[in-house]
Amino acid sequence: MKKVLIALLVITTLSATAQESVLLRLNYTKGDSFLVTTESNQSMGTQGGMNMKITMGMIVTEVSEENIKTESQITAVAMDMMQGGMTMSYDSDKNDEELDQMGQMLKSQFEPMMKAIIYNTLDYQGNMIDTKLDPAIPGMEQITNRAMNAINYPKEKVSVGSSWTSENENQGMKMTMNYTVSSIAGGVVTLDVSGDMSGAVGTGTIKGKTTIDISTGISNNSETEMTITAQGMNITGTTKITVSKM
Repeated sequence: MKKVLIALLVITTLSATAQESVLLRLNYTKGDSFLVTTESNQSMGTQGGMNMKITMGMIVTEVSEENIKTESQITAVAMDMMQGGMTMSYDSDKNDEELDQMGQMLKSQFEPMMKAIIYNTLDYQGNMIDTKLDPAIPGMEQITNRAMNAINYPKEKVSVGSSWTSENENQGMKMTMNYTVSSIAGGVVTLDVSGDMSGAVGTGTIKGKTTIDISTGISNNSETEMTITAQGMNITGTTKITVSKM
């Protein structure tokens, strides 16, 4: 009888710890709206550094059999930057009287960005099919691409230990990202992230973690560290992106 109980206990334990596998896919409904907050800190040693927080609103405008369309707009920007011994600050929540001369100059650059609409078309694996800005503003792609926090999901189901790689190129910078599933629990998939980047401006590495809500396929929390070597200078930075459904 004792042996039977032990056998049953082993079977029950194995069943409880059996690997869970999930299919990661975007699961949006037309009209869904999200708040995307990106906080980034960048250090260039004695050359200075920058802290920036960007808040974006995103709404799902179309859901078809092939793809998903969204519209996004920056709703708030706050930035502190030091370069060459000069400090520059801007906060879109402040009125003109609260901004210094440098803040007024930065406002002239950020204000057009905040008026622009970002149109994205994605497939259900998170691959970006098309991006348009209206109006088109030079340099804005660097900000919006980082804020979108898109992950290209694999075709097959994943379980703990599964890994995949995605590659993309943007403005001459080639990036290779590696994702490994470290846990699946409570409706959330946690990924270990690592990557390499290379281009005309320099080379670098990325490491971090991100969590994915299985029901929606949204990468709702991501934290990464980045190191870049460019023109003999080392640049380090951290980026935290949170996405919440409104």
